[in-house]
Amino acid sequence: PNHSRVTIGKADDLLEQKMRVRGLNTVKYDHSSEDKQAITKIRYKDRGSASLLQPVGNTHVDVFFDEQVRAVTPGQSAVFYEGEDVLGGGWIESVGQR
Repeated sequence: PNHSRVTIGKADDLLEQKMRVRGLNTVKYDHSSEDKQAITKIRYKDRGSASLLQPVGNTHVDVFFDEQVRAVTPGQSAVFYEGEDVLGGGWIESVGQR
């Protein structure tokens, strides 16, 4: 919308395997510099996807999905789970390679 531009592509163009989440809010554990396995949900009715969380400083985390995920969208929330427990969450800042 900032540039009045529409991008057209194929369905596969919506697949991502990596994203960065900002505004990290941890719930179950204090912030850690260690990697953690989690189920990550990127929308309300998302069933979740297996992922690896890699902390970046105190307020960001890089998320590496085990399999590609469709329509990862900057500005949307991401919530991390361990079983039924919420680990934390934040806002999707960017997707793909950094």
